[in-house]
Amino acid sequence: MPQSAAATTMQSLVRNWWMMAIRGALAIGFGVAVLTWQNLTLSHVVALFGVYALLDGIWTVAAALRVAGSAFQAWPLLAEGVASIALGALALAWPVVPRELVYLLAGWGVATGVMELAAAGAIPRSRPAAWLLATAGVSSLFLALLVLMLPHADVDLVSRVIAAYAQVFGVALLLAALDFPRGRSDGRAVIP
Repeated sequence: MPQSAAATTMQSLVRNWWMMAIRGALAIGFGVAVLTWQNLTLSHVVALFGVYALLDGIWTVAAALRVAGSAFQAWPLLAEGVASIALGALALAWPVVPRELVYLLAGWGVATGVMELAAAGAIPRSRPAAWLLATAGVSSLFLALLVLMLPHADVDLVSRVIAAYAQVFGVALLLAALDFPRGRSDGRAVIP
Protein backbone atom coordinates (compact mmCIF):
# COMPACT_ATOMS: atom_id res chain seq x y z
CA MET A 1 0.00 0.00 0.00
CA PRO A 2 1.63 3.29 -1.11
CA GLN A 3 2.08 6.01 1.49
CA SER A 4 0.38 9.35 1.17
CA ALA A 5 2.47 12.43 0.36
CA ALA A 6 1.74 13.81 3.85
CA ALA A 7 2.97 10.59 5.51
CA THR A 8 6.14 10.59 3.40
CA THR A 9 6.81 14.26 4.19
CA MET A 10 6.18 13.69 7.90
CA GLN A 11 8.53 10.70 8.01
CA SER A 12 11.18 12.76 6.27
CA LEU A 13 10.73 15.56 8.82
CA VAL A 14 11.11 13.03 11.62
CA ARG A 15 14.36 11.72 10.12
CA ASN A 16 15.74 15.22 9.48
CA TRP A 17 14.50 17.02 12.62
CA TRP A 18 18.01 18.34 13.27
CA MET A 19 17.86 20.55 10.16
CA MET A 20 14.92 22.48 11.64
CA ALA A 21 16.68 22.59 15.01
CA ILE A 22 19.67 24.32 13.38
CA ARG A 23 17.34 26.95 11.91
CA GLY A 24 15.95 27.57 15.39
CA ALA A 25 19.46 27.85 16.82
CA LEU A 26 20.42 30.34 14.09
CA ALA A 27 17.44 32.55 14.97
CA ILE A 28 18.20 32.37 18.69
CA GLY A 29 21.85 33.22 18.00
CA PHE A 30 20.83 36.22 15.90
CA GLY A 31 18.52 37.47 18.67
CA VAL A 32 21.24 37.07 21.30
CA ALA A 33 23.76 38.91 19.10
CA VAL A 34 21.37 41.85 18.67
CA LEU A 35 20.62 42.00 22.38
CA THR A 36 24.23 41.77 23.55
CA TRP A 37 25.99 43.98 21.00
CA GLN A 38 27.27 47.18 22.64
CA ASN A 39 26.56 50.54 20.90
CA LEU A 40 24.40 48.88 18.26
CA THR A 41 23.45 51.04 15.29
CA LEU A 42 20.68 50.35 12.79
CA SER A 43 23.36 49.57 10.19
CA HIS A 44 24.72 46.89 12.54
CA VAL A 45 21.24 45.43 12.98
CA VAL A 46 20.77 45.40 9.20
CA ALA A 47 24.15 43.70 8.67
CA LEU A 48 23.48 41.11 11.39
CA PHE A 49 20.05 40.46 9.95
CA GLY A 50 21.54 40.12 6.46
CA VAL A 51 23.97 37.46 7.65
CA TYR A 52 21.22 35.66 9.58
CA ALA A 53 18.77 35.79 6.66
CA LEU A 54 21.37 34.47 4.22
CA LEU A 55 22.38 31.59 6.50
CA ASP A 56 18.77 30.77 7.35
CA GLY A 57 17.72 30.94 3.69
CA ILE A 58 20.52 28.69 2.49
CA TRP A 59 19.82 26.22 5.29
CA THR A 60 16.06 26.33 4.60
CA VAL A 61 16.55 25.57 0.90
CA ALA A 62 18.94 22.72 1.77
CA ALA A 63 16.48 21.35 4.32
CA ALA A 64 13.57 21.59 1.88
CA LEU A 65 15.47 19.72 -0.81
CA ARG A 66 16.59 17.05 1.65
CA VAL A 67 13.23 16.61 3.40
CA ALA A 68 10.82 16.62 0.49
CA GLY A 69 10.60 14.00 -2.20
CA SER A 70 9.85 16.67 -4.80
CA ALA A 71 10.07 20.44 -5.21
CA PHE A 72 6.25 20.51 -5.30
CA GLN A 73 6.06 19.06 -1.78
CA ALA A 74 8.73 21.47 -0.54
CA TRP A 75 7.40 24.68 -2.11
CA PRO A 76 6.58 26.46 1.19
CA LEU A 77 10.08 25.90 2.57
CA LEU A 78 11.74 26.60 -0.79
CA ALA A 79 9.85 29.89 -1.15
CA GLU A 80 10.72 30.89 2.41
CA GLY A 81 14.39 30.05 1.82
CA VAL A 82 14.59 31.97 -1.45
CA ALA A 83 12.90 35.00 0.15
CA SER A 84 15.39 34.88 3.04
CA ILE A 85 18.38 34.61 0.72
CA ALA A 86 17.16 37.53 -1.40
CA LEU A 87 16.49 39.75 1.61
CA GLY A 88 19.78 38.79 3.28
CA ALA A 89 21.74 39.63 0.15
CA LEU A 90 19.87 42.91 -0.23
CA ALA A 91 20.47 43.83 3.42
CA LEU A 92 24.20 43.20 3.05
CA ALA A 93 24.40 45.07 -0.26
CA TRP A 94 22.34 48.05 0.91
CA PRO A 95 23.26 48.68 4.57
CA VAL A 96 23.74 52.44 4.15
CA VAL A 97 20.00 53.05 3.75
CA PRO A 98 18.61 50.94 6.59
CA ARG A 99 15.30 52.76 7.08
CA GLU A 100 14.07 51.65 3.65
CA LEU A 101 14.94 48.07 4.58
CA VAL A 102 12.40 48.24 7.39
CA TYR A 103 9.66 47.82 4.78
CA LEU A 104 11.53 44.93 3.16
CA LEU A 105 11.91 43.32 6.58
CA ALA A 106 8.15 43.63 7.04
CA GLY A 107 7.63 42.00 3.64
CA TRP A 108 10.00 39.20 4.63
CA GLY A 109 8.03 38.75 7.87
CA VAL A 110 4.82 38.36 5.89
CA ALA A 111 6.39 35.96 3.38
CA THR A 112 8.02 33.75 6.01
CA GLY A 113 4.91 33.86 8.19
CA VAL A 114 2.70 32.66 5.36
CA MET A 115 5.19 29.94 4.38
CA GLU A 116 5.56 28.71 7.98
CA LEU A 117 1.77 28.57 8.29
CA ALA A 118 1.61 26.58 5.04
CA ALA A 119 4.27 24.18 6.34
CA ALA A 120 2.37 23.84 9.63
CA GLY A 121 -0.76 22.98 7.66
CA ALA A 122 1.01 19.97 6.15
CA ILE A 123 1.65 18.45 9.59
CA PRO A 124 -1.13 16.62 11.44
CA ARG A 125 -2.73 18.99 13.95
CA SER A 126 -2.43 16.39 16.68
CA ARG A 127 1.35 16.93 16.65
CA PRO A 128 2.76 19.75 18.81
CA ALA A 129 5.12 20.53 15.92
CA ALA A 130 2.17 21.75 13.82
CA TRP A 131 1.18 24.27 16.48
CA LEU A 132 4.79 25.29 17.10
CA LEU A 133 5.37 25.94 13.39
CA ALA A 134 2.12 27.90 13.32
CA THR A 135 3.45 29.93 16.28
CA ALA A 136 6.63 30.64 14.30
CA GLY A 137 4.51 31.77 11.35
CA VAL A 138 2.30 34.01 13.47
CA SER A 139 5.39 35.52 15.15
CA SER A 140 6.73 36.41 11.69
CA LEU A 141 3.44 38.08 10.77
CA PHE A 142 3.43 39.90 14.12
CA LEU A 143 7.01 41.08 13.46
CA ALA A 144 5.92 42.48 10.10
CA LEU A 145 3.07 44.41 11.73
CA LEU A 146 5.31 45.78 14.49
CA VAL A 147 8.09 46.76 12.09
CA LEU A 148 5.61 48.66 9.93
CA MET A 149 4.54 50.56 13.03
CA LEU A 150 8.14 51.39 14.00
CA PRO A 151 9.79 53.06 10.97
CA HIS A 152 10.54 56.21 12.94
CA ALA A 153 11.25 54.54 16.26
CA ASP A 154 14.69 54.64 17.77
CA VAL A 155 17.27 51.99 16.99
CA ASP A 156 17.07 50.44 20.44
CA LEU A 157 13.33 49.77 20.17
CA VAL A 158 13.57 48.35 16.64
CA SER A 159 16.51 46.17 17.73
CA ARG A 160 14.62 44.81 20.71
CA VAL A 161 11.53 44.02 18.61
CA ILE A 162 13.66 42.19 16.04
CA ALA A 163 15.58 40.33 18.78
CA ALA A 164 12.33 39.33 20.52
CA TYR A 165 10.97 37.99 17.23
CA ALA A 166 14.15 36.01 16.62
CA GLN A 167 13.95 34.47 20.08
CA VAL A 168 10.27 33.47 19.75
CA PHE A 169 10.76 32.19 16.20
CA GLY A 170 13.92 30.28 17.13
CA VAL A 171 12.44 28.67 20.23
CA ALA A 172 9.28 27.66 18.32
CA LEU A 173 11.35 26.05 15.54
CA LEU A 174 13.65 24.34 18.03
CA LEU A 175 10.74 22.90 20.02
CA ALA A 176 8.98 21.81 16.82
CA ALA A 177 12.16 20.06 15.68
CA LEU A 178 12.48 18.31 19.02
CA ASP A 179 8.89 17.07 18.72
CA PHE A 180 9.54 15.19 15.47
CA PRO A 181 11.75 12.40 16.83
CA ARG A 182 9.46 11.94 19.87
CA GLY A 183 6.73 10.72 17.53
CA ARG A 184 8.98 7.87 16.50
CA SER A 185 10.73 7.02 19.77
CA ASP A 186 7.80 6.85 22.16
CA GLY A 187 6.03 4.06 20.31
CA ARG A 188 3.35 6.26 18.72
CA ALA A 189 2.86 6.18 15.01
CA VAL A 190 4.44 9.06 13.13
CA ILE A 191 1.16 9.85 11.38
CA PRO A 192 -1.93 9.45 13.58
